[in-house]
Amino acid sequence: MGLLEFQAVVLAAGKGSRFPELLEGRPKCLLPIGTYPLIWYPLRMLQRHGFQDAIVIVLEHEKSEIQQRIEKTQLKMKLEFFTITGDSDIGTADSLRMVADRIKSDVVVVSSDTIVELSLYPLLKQFREQRASFVSLLVQNGGLQKVTVPGPKMKHKLERDLFGINSQNNRLLFMGSESDFEENFTISGHLLRLNEEMDIRSGLLDTHIYVISKWVFDYLEASTDISTLKGELLPLIVKKQMSSSSKVQASTEKPTSEHNVNFEARNIHHYVPNTEMDRKITSSSIFNQGSDLLANNRIRCYVVIAPENSFGTRVNTMASYWRANQQVMKFFPSVTDLPVTALNGTNSDIKSNQLMESAIGEQAKICEKTSISGSIIGSHCTVNPKSRLINCTLMDHVSIGENVILENCIVGEKTIVESGVTLKNCLIGSNYTVTTGSKKENQHLSNAERFMEI
Repeated sequence: MGLLEFQAVVLAAGKGSRFPELLEGRPKCLLPIGTYPLIWYPLRMLQRHGFQDAIVIVLEHEKSEIQQRIEKTQLKMKLEFFTITGDSDIGTADSLRMVADRIKSDVVVVSSDTIVELSLYPLLKQFREQRASFVSLLVQNGGLQKVTVPGPKMKHKLERDLFGINSQNNRLLFMGSESDFEENFTISGHLLRLNEEMDIRSGLLDTHIYVISKWVFDYLEASTDISTLKGELLPLIVKKQMSSSSKVQASTEKPTSEHNVNFEARNIHHYVPNTEMDRKITSSSIFNQGSDLLANNRIRCYVVIAPENSFGTRVNTMASYWRANQQVMKFFPSVTDLPVTALNGTNSDIKSNQLMESAIGEQAKICEKTSISGSIIGSHCTVNPKSRLINCTLMDHVSIGENVILENCIVGEKTIVESGVTLKNCLIGSNYTVTTGSKKENQHLSNAERFMEI
């Protein structure tokens, strides 16, 4: 199995609507994780798996900034940037449909906010061995409940996915979100009768890493009413496993999806390959025995579940962003195949001898008599003498005055923290000045008057 059999598409047009107070209008995919932009991690993952090029879907007005930032990371991949306008309501499936004419093979689709330390090879192996329609990577969804997020104290609601998985072969039989169901969760009787070994799992996180068959893109290109990948397209394909190509008929039944969207009737089986190998797999599959509904079995969906202690996350909330930066020193080597020292800039001026488990970006200046532990210091930052930083993330061009104490804080780009300031559990926006002697806790400090409520 050669990786030339697969193309790679990276979805990087997300607007980060769940944490506008952190982005303040900047590209979500350029948020710093350690001293690298978020999008670098999935691109680095693809590169170390042998991918030489990828299609990157971005918002048109963000393309130049994203391209320039990626170039600074010295990736060796050839990237083709495909732009979409930011003023239109375009979903993930919509954006994939726009590049469908560029898809010539099966595809690895990755979200730009995904960080995992797992190999892609088990997914590719499962995909090829089962001749699957798609395979999804799932990780254990834990750890965020214990995160203390900088800023005002508030409850951060965790979204949970629901998966119905055949425990014998990891076939994906159902997917949805808890938000789809107000109180009761119901599974159709015929699905349960056909799959006695099905487990309903709610503690798993969809990493938004998918290996998808070429025929799915052909189907998507013709299905202009499907807007989202995870919410509409993939649940529909999972559902269609339960139908036979010979019995497809018009229906107004709603597929189980995050949005419960009505789909106009169409014969999806028209797009599914039916080679001699497919027919042999069908005739020999235990999964089909005793079921005329699954007599066709040409649509096949699977998952790969990561080992319990594997690091994997999607950086799409304040809590997940904060957790990723707190743990970057631990997961960086296994995620990137680079030493943890690669997080440090090569031309920084560091005079402090009290640096513990911290990363310092390019051209940063860390003065003597400073103490920095468990923190990320961005490029071109200055930390003046007699200041102490504990579990903090400083974005680029931040200036920290003398006698400053910061604990559990995020500091935005080009912000100035003047002398004698003490901040704990605070989120400070970009281009903000924290005046001399300020003492604040659990505050959001920003030049913006207000942010959109989510």
